[in-house]
Amino acid sequence: MKKSSRKTLPSAALPTQDQVVYRHNRGVIKDNAVHALLHDRLFRQRIEKKRKGKGSYQRKAKHAGKIFENPIIKFLIAKIL
Repeated sequence: MKKSSRKTLPSAALPTQDQVVYRHNRGVIKDNAVHALLHDRLFRQRIEKKRKGKGSYQRKAKHAGKIFENPIIKFLIAKIL
């Protein structure tokens, strides 16, 4: 019988260059790290705006304030200059 070889995966607890380490705002954590992180601002409840369905109607225009330039105008200005 052939034994199955197990590959060792890098530990998630050890920070590497590719991982982003979260800097909490809880000061020095003394007793329970998980409990302290759950009460951090990272895990606050957020209200998401609906994108579809009831309650998703936007009264303001989507692209209000952005200037739309016609590509023909850009071509004519470049040709004159």
